[in-house]
Amino acid sequence: MENFMDLMTRRQSCRNFNGERVEREKLEQLVEAFRLSPSACNAQPWKLIMATGETAKTVRECVQEAGRNKFTDNCPAFAVIIEEHAVLKPAVAEKFHSQAFAQMDIGIATAHYCLAATDLGLSTCILGWMNEEKLKNALGIASEKRVRLVLATGYAADDEIIREKNRKPIAEIAEYRA
Repeated sequence: MENFMDLMTRRQSCRNFNGERVEREKLEQLVEAFRLSPSACNAQPWKLIMATGETAKTVRECVQEAGRNKFTDNCPAFAVIIEEHAVLKPAVAEKFHSQAFAQMDIGIATAHYCLAATDLGLSTCILGWMNEEKLKNALGIASEKRVRLVLATGYAADDEIIREKNRKPIAEIAEYRA
């Protein structure tokens, strides 16, 4: 494994997929990375639907409505993330009931997925916009469930140049206190 900071630097949102099929073994490794990520009280408040083939075409239509996410035309795989109820330990639930642990846990698991994909030579893009109703209907997801994110997954069309990370200076986002 390479240095973690190098891996983080290499990970970027891909907007140009080559359409090549992603091997089932690699998709299984991404699911495992998602599964192994930490969650509050180990609740694992998620379900993944890994969409390839015809199902990927259906997902693509749902994320491209209103002219959005057109770059997914050649994306061969999608991970649809469904939020499940977070079953927390009673003491945690009572004390922190207003905390949206499930959403935070999904964010952490998404980061694990995307970094694992980069490590496997795959590219990803986190999609927060989709026609959720249409997607739920197409995939048979219960109406009361929430689709939180869709992760476009595939091989980049070219050896993308690693773009410079445009981030706020450390002094604007962190303080050190003793």
